[in-house]
Amino acid sequence: MDDNNPVKTDGIIEGQLSSRERAFIVNAIQNAPNKPRVALEVGTWLGGGSTLHILRALEQNGQGHLYGIEADASIYERMVANIRKGAPDAANRFTSIFGFSDEAIPKWLAEQPKDFKVDFVFLDGGNNPMEQISEFQMLDKYLPIGGQLLGHDAKMRKGKFLVPYLRLLDHWEMQLCEFSENGMFYASKIHEIPSPASLKAANSKLARMRLEPKEIASAILPSWFCRIVLNLLPRRLARSLSDEA
Repeated sequence: MDDNNPVKTDGIIEGQLSSRERAFIVNAIQNAPNKPRVALEVGTWLGGGSTLHILRALEQNGQGHLYGIEADASIYERMVANIRKGAPDAANRFTSIFGFSDEAIPKWLAEQPKDFKVDFVFLDGGNNPMEQISEFQMLDKYLPIGGQLLGHDAKMRKGKFLVPYLRLLDHWEMQLCEFSENGMFYASKIHEIPSPASLKAANSKLARMRLEPKEIASAILPSWFCRIVLNLLPRRLARSLSDEA
């Protein structure tokens, strides 16, 4: 079985992530020193990959609730139905949120009490690398010391900015998990806030990455034009430009 292709979970729900990535997520939740009470996933797809495994891990822990954000209207209702069918015993631990993360996360956070914390976050949304940066910056202060942050496609375009950015922040410890060619990162929070020096270094690195010619082009040119250009290039070069981390 190709670890990078969609697969069916228990013959019911299609899902992404390799079997090793799924197992890693489950172990991270079950072996956490403080069992997660609140988990957030950005990008559920059809629910059979990370979503179902996060839910089952929370259920086995006997506590925790997962909030799942999905922006694709064509699969959102299918995802909700899939979770109810695939994890009936844990479905009460799941709340679906429709929308893009830049609007859904602030709205969700605004509805929570002042002392609200998010113990576990899994980022697997859109391919624009600034999305994971924005999601992290919105959520960072809500993750307590010991909180866990994971991101899929860490070696692809999706994780191009966040992976090196996190490496420079000294209030997080991060490792790259190369379970598949797409990659996944795992980070644990070790201090409440970064030192000024590390934050400055991370922001400087991010600014330099955003000024790369291809990043400027992707930011100012319409997506349809970028797709046309990529289709005209040799396949290997086109993939390196669209997926490169």
